[in-house]
Amino acid sequence: MKDIIWDIAKSNVDNLENTELGSLNNPKELFVARGVSINAKDNTTRINKFVDSKIATDVEENGSIKISNSVFTFSKGYKSKTMDIKKLLDWATNKKLSEDEIENLSAICGETFVPKLRGLDAVAKKKGMDQQLARDTFIEKVWDEAPKLQVINTDNSTAPRWAIELGEMERKK
Repeated sequence: MKDIIWDIAKSNVDNLENTELGSLNNPKELFVARGVSINAKDNTTRINKFVDSKIATDVEENGSIKISNSVFTFSKGYKSKTMDIKKLLDWATNKKLSEDEIENLSAICGETFVPKLRGLDAVAKKKGMDQQLARDTFIEKVWDEAPKLQVINTDNSTAPRWAIELGEMERKK
């Protein structure tokens, strides 16, 4: 079954009815084919992440590089995190809610709740508070350890000019 799945994957065929899978009708055989394809997908995803990480590390150290019609660059990824949701809710509601009501809202939003930045900015502006100060007070950035690979397709009309003008295997620091 692994060979059948591998051959179909390599062939890049769109209509699977015209493959050996199309002739399978037994649920047990279909179940095995499904399992093999799930394992293959998991393995290729893991390989893709590994390769992307290695390219991102190279690009971080040596600069963006163009290969074929792709320019590889990187960014340091991050996730936003609310420092103290109860303080945020107190601030947003001008401390008009009871402790119990704040607890209820916290439970509904969850400890991982992160407000929309534009919404936070709008409330800060309405309160006469500097928007960046509001962000810095309630939100923190948690930076990823590994660089995140970005791939720019230079055939895309929205590709940046610097990426389009980069020569094959040329780097940009």
